[in-house]
Amino acid sequence: MSVPNLRAGEILVRRFMLVLVLTLISTPLFAQAPVRTWEGTWNNKKFGTKGPLKCVATEDDKGVFKATFTGKFMGDPFKYEATFESKKKGRNQRTLSGKAVIRGHDYKWTGAMKGKSLNGKYTSSVGYFGTFVLKEVVKK
Repeated sequence: MSVPNLRAGEILVRRFMLVLVLTLISTPLFAQAPVRTWEGTWNNKKFGTKGPLKCVATEDDKGVFKATFTGKFMGDPFKYEATFESKKKGRNQRTLSGKAVIRGHDYKWTGAMKGKSLNGKYTSSVGYFGTFVLKEVVKK
């Protein structure tokens, strides 16, 4: 049995198809969780200070969020990572709880996600306490 001669164009088409198939096989079958973003303000009630706050988070299939919070404290930028759990409460609301270490201090917070809002209360191991009020930013 002999192999027929292939023209250059046919070789290119076969190579392209091979690359396409290999790409599809190596691509994950499941899409990554969507990234959600909220923006608003935090308020430190101990000192009466406040500033901008942004939260960018993804949720896993168990309701656990991995988030990055960024903002400013008296003009000084900050950034920290946090993991928080969510539990459904009713049709359009979730209760939230999380922990983070910020500048060496332990923080605990609780909150709620309702509609496009993400609101919370926090306390720290050094006596800071306050609230934050964020609204989801929807990309257009």
